[in-house]
Parts: sequence; structure tokens; C-alpha cells
Amino acid sequence: MANNTGANASKTPLCMSTFSAELKPDTQADGSAVDSGYISTLYLRNKGTEVEGHSSEMVWFHEFEGTSITKIRRAPALKDAEQGSCVLLHIIVSRKLLPITTLSGDEFLVAWWRIVTCHRTLWKAGVRHRDVSPSNFMGYPLDGQFISVLNDFDLSSTKRHGPRGFERTGTVPFMSLHLLMPKAIVGEVEHVYYHDAESFIWVPTWICLRYEGGKLLRKGRPLDEWLTVDAMRCYEKKMAFLGMLRRIRPTRSHRGNFTVAKDCLAMIIKLIDPPTPVPGDDEEVFQTWL
Repeated sequence: MANNTGANASKTPLCMSTFSAELKPDTQADGSAVDSGYISTLYLRNKGTEVEGHSSEMVWFHEFEGTSITKIRRAPALKDAEQGSCVLLHIIVSRKLLPITTLSGDEFLVAWWRIVTCHRTLWKAGVRHRDVSPSNFMGYPLDGQFISVLNDFDLSSTKRHGPRGFERTGTVPFMSLHLLMPKAIVGEVEHVYYHDAESFIWVPTWICLRYEGGKLLRKGRPLDEWLTVDAMRCYEKKMAFLGMLRRIRPTRSHRGNFTVAKDCLAMIIKLIDPPTPVPGDDEEVFQTWL
């Protein structure tokens, strides 16, 4: 599906918001936070990729020195105080963005795909967004087009210095089924590209069923219960949803988009019935799952 969707999506530029400012710095050998200069270096490393020239305008940025999750972990003498991501406190002022849920039809699908390709470029560069969910799919109108934005890097890290890949982060209704299972909950499952790819499938599924003409349904809104249950219960509800997929009907404005979403959901079904190991080839996942 990557080739078919991408052909249409090439008409719309992608945008990734506040990349240079919101990437959370890593920790140095002594556990102290890397300063904002390191964050700027990460941005420069992506020159020449799809990310370059498509980051939203940062009006103002301020980093509060001496703020670090590592220091909070040290206070109660936690054994893993030096492990995982080191999050600093920032204030960022940038362009006002609109949620992608305001779109429908082909415009929505194109905007979604451009965020997928932006995320893929960042992943290959070692950047882990770690929270693929509708609230982070934003954008703004420009010259008659909707410039889609992968927003909010509050949980992001880098492959080299950030979390070792076993921290379970994300928004539960959109997390991969594998990350909602007991082993993942206790940190025994590594977060790989496939998990984010699956999240990218759950996002349009969610929007196609809950939004009509760019507005959230007021009555008879499906999937509400996914927001109120814990990880294991959400896993059960998503499995039940896949079992009755043929009977699911989208809103009128998203009929075409849901056809695409169902093709992607079919790939998830193949992986769980019968149970199959998560694909390890990132490029294969990108080309065949999305």
C-alpha cells in the first residue's frame, strides 16, 4: 500500500513540528542532561532528508537549566536512576496547528501518509517519537494545501543515547497489541519499528469511525471504552474488534479511507492468527504494512 498511497501524497509537503527543540536530550556518562546544543545537532543531521525544510516555525524557545527526570529518580535512590530518557523542561512557542481530524476524504489520507513518511525518515536517523496517536497528527493550511505535522516529542528519544527500547510509552488505544501484553507492560519487550507502524494503522481506524465531516460524533460514538480501560483490557477489546471487522462501518466522509485502513488491519490479523513473531525488517514493514 505504500506505493499506492505515496503516489497521491507526493503532492502535499510534510511537516514535523519543533523537531530541534522538543527532542528530549540523552544523558551523559555522569547522568547529567545534554544541553540544547546537542538537540540542534540532531536537527542538522537530518539535512537532506524529507524532514529538512518542513519543520514548523519556532517563534520562541527556552530551556530551564538543571531540570531532569534523572534528578527526580535519584532522590529516592532508585537503582535505575541513570537509565531511560532524560527529560528536560522546555517552553516552546510555535505555529498554531489544527488537528488532522478536521480533514476527510483524500485530503485526510494524504496528510496521514506524509506523517508516516516523516516518521520513517526520523526513525532511520535514530529518532524515536514514541507516541503515535491522533492528538499528535496536526497541520496547517498553506497555499491551498494542508501541511501535515508530526507533533509533540515529549516522549521522544534517540536510539544511541535514549531509552534502551524496553520502556513502554504511548497512548494505550493506539499502541501495538504486542505492547499491551503482560511482558511488555513489565518492560520485557523491545519497542521496534513495527510497533509504531501498527500504531499508524490504529490512528486512521479510530478517526474513520468517530469523525464525520471533520467533527467528532456526538452520539453512538464507537470505541469510547478503549479510552477508559487499562492496557490488558484494551488488548482484549482490540482483539474483539478485529474479530468483527467485516461488520464495522465507518462514517460517510471516511468510507474510502476506511477501505485503506481495513487493508492494513488485515496485516495485523495475519500476524496474530496464527501468532507470528513481529517482523524485524523495518523497510519491509514500511513497504508492505503501510
